[in-house]
Amino acid sequence: MGEGQTPQPSTVVVLGIPFHNVSFEETVAWARDRIRSRKPGYIATANIDFVMQARRDPELQRILLEADLVVADGIPIVWLSGWLGPRLKARVTGSDLVPLFAEMARDNGFSLFNLGGAPGVAEKAAEVLVQRFPGLRIAGCYSPPKADVLNMNHAEILARLEAAQPDLLLVAFGAPKQEKWVNFNLGRLKVPVSIGIGGSLDFLAGAQTRAPKLVQRLALEWLWRMLSDPPRLFRRYVGNIGFLFSAVMKLLAARLGADRAEEPLAGSAAAAELGRLALVEAYVRIRDAVEAEAFQARLAALPDSRPIVLDLAGVPWLSSLELGVLLRLTTFCRGRNQGLLLTGIGTRVRRLLALYRLTEYLELTDAAGAIAAATKACDASAREGRIDRAEQGRLTASLPTELMAANLDGFKRLWEANPDLPSAREWILDASLTRFVDSAALGFFVGLKKRATDAGIALRFTGVQARVRQTCRIARVESVLLEPEIPPADATTSRPPAPR
Repeated sequence: MGEGQTPQPSTVVVLGIPFHNVSFEETVAWARDRIRSRKPGYIATANIDFVMQARRDPELQRILLEADLVVADGIPIVWLSGWLGPRLKARVTGSDLVPLFAEMARDNGFSLFNLGGAPGVAEKAAEVLVQRFPGLRIAGCYSPPKADVLNMNHAEILARLEAAQPDLLLVAFGAPKQEKWVNFNLGRLKVPVSIGIGGSLDFLAGAQTRAPKLVQRLALEWLWRMLSDPPRLFRRYVGNIGFLFSAVMKLLAARLGADRAEEPLAGSAAAAELGRLALVEAYVRIRDAVEAEAFQARLAALPDSRPIVLDLAGVPWLSSLELGVLLRLTTFCRGRNQGLLLTGIGTRVRRLLALYRLTEYLELTDAAGAIAAATKACDASAREGRIDRAEQGRLTASLPTELMAANLDGFKRLWEANPDLPSAREWILDASLTRFVDSAALGFFVGLKKRATDAGIALRFTGVQARVRQTCRIARVESVLLEPEIPPADATTSRPPAPR
């Protein structure tokens, strides 16, 4: 599916996050092949805490949806996968991957770079790895000063990596900072494989003690960690358990609830007109990884000049493997600026997608709205943004439907090329169509705000949607960039205090 020279393993979706069905050995082999291809890629090691954070953090969710490889760093995910579809082969922990990667790097002449940890931890971890694997090349170590992603000195870190030219980058900033840092810089990184490893450097350096092997085999490492640092971890793990229980109950309710199927597109009034705008395909149920690969290959081979409309009419439920296929196809189509629209979705499947928070990523429509959705998918200005001619000193820019590291440079060029930019006294960024922004986009906005303030220009955002505002809130830039939300009218109605 156009993913370079590295074969992509099958994907299963657990609680909204796509996990690749790989063992330790397959993960190491994937990394080795990716390094040889020299195409930058990212590995995420996700556990239940990642899944829980991703539900409230749109940026982290998007990173996990589009990471090159996501492995299950948590036994509950492996257990749950067997209930939802194919069982994941293994729990693949970041802490166990690091020495395996080091051995693979030594055997293949690759080099490692340790990034993160407290001062001295990265160097000590490197010493331990070299002692364990003589001949291993350490390209470098660096522990940058503590700062959030928007305030880090990215240029300095990138310069160090450019000089070191490592083959494998171990990023130990903790989640979700390490994931956001890699995503922020992936387009500028020249490292073939980057992986977020959390506290793995601390374990190697002896700064923290990992659970004994027996505790790990009993799947109680989480309990060991919680008891080793209750003030910091007790609330986190209790929250994880509560989230997991709640999610399973909601999933059962969605699966057992009443279903109302939609009519198929074939034979509908919209079918003929839609066929001129898009490539209409009927969804075929998928039972195993072989059928998944064949279905993906067939759709990927379709011409990319028109959006694809996939009709799911009559499908009562989607397994974790089928959801993985839909997510992978969506990511593939996004990569070549081709829309993938899903229609004919019954109420059970719609509840499942809503529960997994995938309705903002997958393009859903019904038969009546398919023509409008297909027309919108062909609109390049929605994907790339548009800047109007200034009127009365006011310059208005319509932001793209998604603004992130992958397309930010294109929008920057569009912005800087506008001839009215220097003379405008007010910049208005219309975000009414924008459903997603990431830290790279927020960094651009913060820089634009400073530039406008220094030049005495008013900068204002309009039409900001809830998920974009949530991303700003998590990054702690909402008060800097956005005007306060106006509460609903009924919420502002004055009411007498309740009696005590």
